[in-house]
Amino acid sequence: MEETESLCLRIRDTLDANGLARLRFPVELLARECLANAIHHGNRCDVDKGIELRFTVGRKWIRLEVTDEGPGFRWRRGLRRKRNTAACSGRGLEIYSLYAERVRFNRSGNRITLWLGRKQR
Repeated sequence: MEETESLCLRIRDTLDANGLARLRFPVELLARECLANAIHHGNRCDVDKGIELRFTVGRKWIRLEVTDEGPGFRWRRGLRRKRNTAACSGRGLEIYSLYAERVRFNRSGNRITLWLGRKQR
């Protein structure tokens, strides 16, 4: 978790350098949520397991991709489940759908890719 802050600062700097400071909040929120889920749920806080974050600023899209070394999760079931906004956990899918225009998981569920339009907000 200590490295999350430095990664988010690098994301912020990249957004600023590309004239996208207005997108700091949603991009940083999504990055933090993905990283926290990868650490806690994916890798189960195992310090010997790694997490990969790919952050791309394209012409039309900002793309975040986070992969952990965990077994994955049943994301299809999670998409169908009714959300409890008062719960202490389990709100990641809701956050993703609120701030990202596209959300994709790999088959096993240990990689998430999020796209945000550069022109939003």
